[in-house]
Parts: sequence; structure tokens; C-alpha cells
Amino acid sequence: MSAQGDAQGGDAPDATVAAPVLVPADATSDAAPGPDTVSAEPEAASAADAPAAPTDTAAKKKKTPFIIAAAILVIVIIGVAAFFLLGNKGTGDIEFGQDAEVELAVTTVIKPRNKDGNLMNSYDAYLINEKAKGDVSSIKTTPYHLTVKGDQGFKPSDFKDLPNNRYTLVIVDHDSDDADSEQKIPVNYDKENKKAPSEAIIAVPSKPQKAPAKEDGKTDEQKAYGLFLDKIKELTDTYGACGSTEWGGSYNLATGLCVADLVDFDGDGMNELFVVYNTQVVDFNQEACFDKQKESFKTEVWAYRDGKISKVFDKSVVQGSNGGIMWTCVYQKDSKFYLVTFDAAYEDLGGGAYNETTDTFFHAYDGSKFKQAASTHSDVDVSSRPADETYAVNGEDASFDEMIDFQSSFSPYLSYDLVSFIQNDNFHDEGTYYPVNDLPSLVAKTTQALEEGAATKKDDTAKDASYSADIKTVSVPVPDASSDVTPRVDTDWTYLQFSKDGKPDGCKDLNAKLKESFDADVDATSSWRLDLSGNGNGAAEVLQSRYDTMVSLDGSIACVFQERYYTAGGPHGWNKNAVVYYDLSKGTEVDADVALGIDKDTLAGLASDAIDAFVRANPGISDTGDVRDHLYEMDRYGRDKAGIFFITRDYEMGTYADGSHVIYIKALNGDDGLVGTSGDFGN
Repeated sequence: MSAQGDAQGGDAPDATVAAPVLVPADATSDAAPGPDTVSAEPEAASAADAPAAPTDTAAKKKKTPFIIAAAILVIVIIGVAAFFLLGNKGTGDIEFGQDAEVELAVTTVIKPRNKDGNLMNSYDAYLINEKAKGDVSSIKTTPYHLTVKGDQGFKPSDFKDLPNNRYTLVIVDHDSDDADSEQKIPVNYDKENKKAPSEAIIAVPSKPQKAPAKEDGKTDEQKAYGLFLDKIKELTDTYGACGSTEWGGSYNLATGLCVADLVDFDGDGMNELFVVYNTQVVDFNQEACFDKQKESFKTEVWAYRDGKISKVFDKSVVQGSNGGIMWTCVYQKDSKFYLVTFDAAYEDLGGGAYNETTDTFFHAYDGSKFKQAASTHSDVDVSSRPADETYAVNGEDASFDEMIDFQSSFSPYLSYDLVSFIQNDNFHDEGTYYPVNDLPSLVAKTTQALEEGAATKKDDTAKDASYSADIKTVSVPVPDASSDVTPRVDTDWTYLQFSKDGKPDGCKDLNAKLKESFDADVDATSSWRLDLSGNGNGAAEVLQSRYDTMVSLDGSIACVFQERYYTAGGPHGWNKNAVVYYDLSKGTEVDADVALGIDKDTLAGLASDAIDAFVRANPGISDTGDVRDHLYEMDRYGRDKAGIFFITRDYEMGTYADGSHVIYIKALNGDDGLVGTSGDFGN
């Protein structure tokens, strides 16, 4: 089933078309639908239900010519109407994907068929205007959305306040696991459309409308990765790109396509696509907001089989703590991967008594589907004294400790935070862990891996292009932070502008962003005023120097060292030096682990060892600061021609006098003695 079919709880109120309901014969067919339920139009009475005809033979003979004439007239009218209303094609000739518009009136009954030729009986219907701007242009935001249950179809009148216009009708079949279960057809809606049929039955074409692209020379992995890319694009288009937002003043909340990762769940050498997406940001001030936000996260696993991808898992694996933190995990045991679901029930019995049951299920993928591989059960009843507690492992009675030991044998292999505290997002200490703010780089890393894996040839990438960087220097009046009266000193600041094959226009979007960032820093420094009032009305710090240097270029990946020096008065300021990587082929930033092809745990281990070597070689510099608290910050890792380095900042190793450092953690020039030494750039 397509991801859109799972999307519920959007901004616009959705209607549900129920099973047919009989109404009085004089009921108005165009009555406005209610806010939640729209009843289907009753079918016309059949001939068998009509009153019996008179039996007078003479009367029959006298009326026969008129009956024949009337019948002929009806046939002619029906034929002419069919010709004009259907464009000389029967309702069975209407197919999803066709270019010709389907004419619709307010009372037209629309009945979609599935790929097997049967009427759909559980689906979402959307009307969007792809040429328009705003909400109506996307199925995620359009107010014209119905959820239909039953095979009675639906009518344009079921959509509230639908204006006359040309739309794309989008149908998402709930009963299809195919990646292409979303079907589209252009329609022209006019409430009083005289060209519209009374009924439009739309079928899925038995043959594709367009010839499939040649797959010559592509492996199954290349085909799978191409389809996974399509799925990521679909989810991003529907729910938004991976990002985060402040929630409730204390939390970071993952938004859009939160997680996209490749995991070989069945160990056959072919990765599956693991995704988590957020269908909506719940209002923090509403009742039960944590429960509703948890429900808004959807989890899916997509697998490749026989030239297409199918959804093989869609149960919720989101966990939560009493403090409001939410996350999801892929667990590992004996080199196998598991997804874990929970079924919990709590009953307040009053007077401090309660009953709580929890069932935990461990699911494993066998190459065809996820199956329950293990389970635990707990039942705690404190309505009596002493409390009545029972536990089980795989259906067998167990003690509490035995149950906990069994659950602990499944260790987190991949952990993804979905809601975390703003002040402290270090929640997990096992496996590979992605806090909320690291999720965009994970999705970018997965997308890059899929793009490379889907390419027919490895050199079918933008690395074939030639990139370069120009340093732009601007003289900026910089204030003395101890006074805003002292004349400002003109100081050279720099920023970078990139070129592709010698042409700046090849990187114009990225160049515009870099220039915009530079201008914003200049404006902030130019408008800075010293604030000695203590009321916080002025800027607490001012940027005094700003230099950007491209220290390496690997294909389309540029590594830029950013030197920033701030002060807020006093004898000295502090640096906020950092590294940023740009994929010049896309004009986007990428994290160090993506750019270097080294996972975060490995980078952190290399940095820790290199810091030890640096301290041994420089006994006058202590390791008493908080430098090891920053080993997982990806803006600390850079690459130049000599090797990969880690940036420390002021006060992180000893006192301010000890300074900041650029410490090499891995040699790329064959010099094994490089690790633990300091680079010759930076403060």
C-alpha cells in the first residue's frame, strides 16, 4: 500500500464514505454531506421492485403502440446521451493514466477498479490541482480528501465545497502493497456538467501506458535501489523533507521523512529500506499530545522482489519514556535483526490499585515477510496485597528477572530519536545512535548510497565534472567589543564561491546560499552595539573574524574549514572553528561520516586515540577539559591532503592558554607518524 494511503490526521478534515444506506424516495440527492460520514446514493429501484402492471388485455392492446414508441424514444435518448456524455466510449473504457479528461458532474458516481478488475472497497480519494499553488496542489494538504469503505463508489458532492475546476483524481488503494498502488486520472469537474456520465468506472490499465525503460545490464540491487529512491522521493513529496522543529519549548521533534536507512534484515546480501515518517506535528497544548504524536509516526520496511518493491512491515515500533522521549530501534541478536512491537493495556482500579499488561513481540524477516520470532508477557495486578505478578517468555512461565534477561539479549543495533530533549539528546549508549538533529544527514547518506548503487556505472556520477573554489575577500568594519564608541577596524573577511567546469553558474544555488550567509554575518557585526545594561537587549557576542578555506576536494565533495572568532568584551574571545562538507553536484551539505565514508563510531574511536597520542607528545597540554564530549559532532572532522583531522576549541583541552588544535586522526599520505600531531592551520 502506498504511503499516502496511511496518512491520516492531516490539517484538513477528511470525510469517510460509508456503505450504502437506504433513504426515503423523496430524499434530496444533493444534500450536503456531514462532517465525518457521507452516505452513498441509493441505487435506482429495479423492475422487480416496481408495482404490478394492470392485467386488462384491452388496455394493453390500446397502449402497445405508445409503449413501443416510448421505448424507442428512451433508447434513442440513452444512445445520444452516451455518445455525448462519455465521448463515444463506455465507462469500461476509462483507465487510470489516460491523457483524456473524464467529465464529472456533482452527481456522477465514481467507482475505481483495482489491478485485478474488481471494484475497490477500501481506498483514499484525493482531488488536486497540480498546476495550482498552495494546499490544493498536494495530496498531503488538499482539503478535497475522502476515505472510502465499500464498493459503492463516491461522488463529487461528497467533497465539501468543491469548486468547478480541472483536477487530478488520485486514488490510493488500501488493499495493495505495490509501490505503484497510487493511480491518477485527469478530470474536468463542473457541478452541472452536461457532458458528464451518471457513472464513471475507472480501471487500472492491463498494460503500462509507457514502454518501460530498458533494464539491460542492471543488477537486482541497481533496480532495487532505483525503486527505493522513488519511494524516498514519494514520502518526501508527501510528508516533507527530513527536519526538526522545537516542540513544547523543551523538545526537538523529527518532522517529514524522519528516517531512511538500508538494513539487510534477512541477511541475504540485499538491503531492505527502513523508513519512519511523521504524518503531522501535534499541537503540544492539546490533551494526550504525547500519545497522539507517537501515533503520528509511521514505520515501514520495503523489500525488492521480482522487479518491484513491496511493503513487508508497517507496524508501529516507536517507543517512549515517561519524560516524553520517543525513539525507534532495530535490534540485533545472534547476527539477526529484529523489529519490536508492544501491546500494552492499563486499567486504573481506583484507590491506588491498577492492572497493567504488556506483550512484547520480536519480529524477524524471512525474505518474504516479517514473522513473530519471540515474545514476552507481563501481567501486574496491584488490586490485592501482595501484588499479583505473572511473566512469560515465548508462552512459558518465567520470573521477572528471566523475562528482563531475555529482553536484554536483544541489543539495540540502530537507534533513531524522534523526540528528544533540546538540552540533552544523548539518550542511547548502545549501537549506532542518531539524535533528532542527525537524522537529515542519515537520510542524505542513504539517498547518496542509493544513487550510487542505482547507477549503471560507478562513473555515471557528478564526480566526472571538474569543480573549483574562489575565495572572495571583503573588508568589514569590525568593532572593539569593549566599546561601541571606539572606531571600527577594517578587517578582511572571506567566503567561497564554487564553479563547475569553470562556470560559477554550475553551482549558483549553493553560491547564493554562501553569499547570503556571509551577508548575514556582516549585517550582524555591523549592527552590533555594546550592552552593559544587563537586560539582554543587546548582542552578547560579536563576530570579529571570518575566514573560509577549501582544504580538500574529492570528486564533488568539498571540505571547507571555517574559522570564526567571537568576543563579548574582556581580555579575549573564543573560536567556533568548524568543518563543513558540500556535495557540489547537489548543492547541499553532507555530514562528515557521509563525506568520508566512515561511520560515527569509528570516527569517534579514531579521534579518542589521536587525542591520547597528542597529549603524550605534548605533556604541557592537559586532557582535563570536555573535548571527549564532542567526539560525535560531525562538524569537528575534516580532510586535507595529509589526512583526516579533528578540531578542538578553546577550553576543551586545558586552559585558554593551551588554545585550540587541529589533530590528525588518520593519515592519507602514508605517514603513520601523522596521527596525534597538530595541523598548521586554525588558531
